[in-house]
Amino acid sequence: MNVPSDVTTDVTEAYHLPDLDYSGYEKLIIQEHGPVYVCSFNDPGNLNAMSYAQMSEFNDFLTKVRWDTRCRAIVLTGEGRSFCAGFNLKDLALDPPDDMGRIQRDFYVMQRMCSEQIVNLRKLEQPVIGALKGYAVGGGLSLACSCDLRILGESFRMNAGYLTIGYTGTDMGGAYYLPKIVGYARAAEILMTGRRFGARQLAEWGFASAVVPDDQVLPEALALAQEIADGTAPFGLRLTREALLASLDGTSFEAVIKLENRNQVLAANTQDGINGVIGMRDRSPIVFENK
Repeated sequence: MNVPSDVTTDVTEAYHLPDLDYSGYEKLIIQEHGPVYVCSFNDPGNLNAMSYAQMSEFNDFLTKVRWDTRCRAIVLTGEGRSFCAGFNLKDLALDPPDDMGRIQRDFYVMQRMCSEQIVNLRKLEQPVIGALKGYAVGGGLSLACSCDLRILGESFRMNAGYLTIGYTGTDMGGAYYLPKIVGYARAAEILMTGRRFGARQLAEWGFASAVVPDDQVLPEALALAQEIADGTAPFGLRLTREALLASLDGTSFEAVIKLENRNQVLAANTQDGINGVIGMRDRSPIVFENK
């Protein structure tokens, strides 16, 4: 096809998509392993506790990467010996800006910035695999819960830390996700006691796909993400995640069936869907091109 000289061929510019540049972060490290992106919280000296800078960068990454057709799966992890130890207390101690009081700051800036991370994770079209070791406390617990799949290191410990300092045990979607993952009673035990729960116990409750030595957490999560990315059509995978997440919302049986019907017909009539059937019939390699 001949494109007029005055028409841009840059997809990001043509469709007014965000600039998909992930190189300017200080509190995040983004590594691309082909179709699998690894997003690492990068504040190991503070156990990757959530600072304003880290949350702002993470929200920026999540907003961009959902549009990134090169990315088929995301591994979420933390640098050093901890995944995320809740909110950064140094930032919590900061005085509010001159144009707002402490309550206004806590609600309009801090709490919303915290919760937007979970909202933006939910909006992703790529599956998220957590490669988790060390501490997941408070908001770190909620980030762990928001992953679609989790690989835990033997050192992994999780608790609702805010409950023990006078706050609530539920924050950033924890009360939404955790009962659906481990059941109401077990979620209540985690969120109402403030006790630390280890990797083996959590795996027995269905929280994790596997528990491995700490040095194998990232390789195992990468292998799982690569398996998902290599073995599925991008569009079909995204529609599958959409249906799974819809089912968490208490959607009726009939509504889920209708959504599945719509998604299956859409996927079956893509070029990837057609090529997949031909490849299965002819026992030939199937190459997915997101078309």
